[in-house]
Amino acid sequence: MSVKIEVGGHLKLQRQLDLLKLPAAKRKRILGQIGRQVRTQSRKRLRSQTGLDGQPWQARKQGNKKMLRGLSKRLAVFAGADRVTITFKNTLVGRIARAQQEGVTEIMTRARMQQRHGHPDYAAPATRGQARQLREAGFTLPRGQGRGRKRPTLKWVTQNLTFGQAGAVLRALTDKPRQGRWLIPLPARSFLGATQHDIDAFIDRIFEQTFKQATKG
Repeated sequence: MSVKIEVGGHLKLQRQLDLLKLPAAKRKRILGQIGRQVRTQSRKRLRSQTGLDGQPWQARKQGNKKMLRGLSKRLAVFAGADRVTITFKNTLVGRIARAQQEGVTEIMTRARMQQRHGHPDYAAPATRGQARQLREAGFTLPRGQGRGRKRPTLKWVTQNLTFGQAGAVLRALTDKPRQGRWLIPLPARSFLGATQHDIDAFIDRIFEQTFKQATKG
């Protein structure tokens, strides 16, 4: 995934002409500054969890941890004399970022899950997410002295069932076999890029600061 800003496609005509008057090395330097500005703004959106439109991203269904953590450190800027590209060096990270940016229905497999998160530890304690799913699926425990059944607390599940046991019980309750692949719908959570207004503001500010110096010599 990448965003490209080109002299002929994103800048105002006068700024295009101003840039084209400069030697290639100076054009590259100015475009690099624009790219770093775009990267900075993209990183701020990741921290604030907001999209290009300034609106907050759709929240997680469960939990409140920040989303797309770690992506900001992986953004790279590659500047040339006629364009600058803001992208991810790692292809897998770029695919993940594109899916989040655009919002897609992702086909997930066990192999891909293991590639991202490693092999699951089936002997580890059940998660709170599994505990919620078990309660929703109707999992119950016998009450003391034969007084019927009750739903377990989240704490009971995480303390008494392993990750593997909770998964097996959940599959039995929902009558679902272990899946080899499944679909994950993702809402669009844009962060990478800049609006035309932002680009105009970046270039105006950069030219105000550097153009006079750049035209000397």
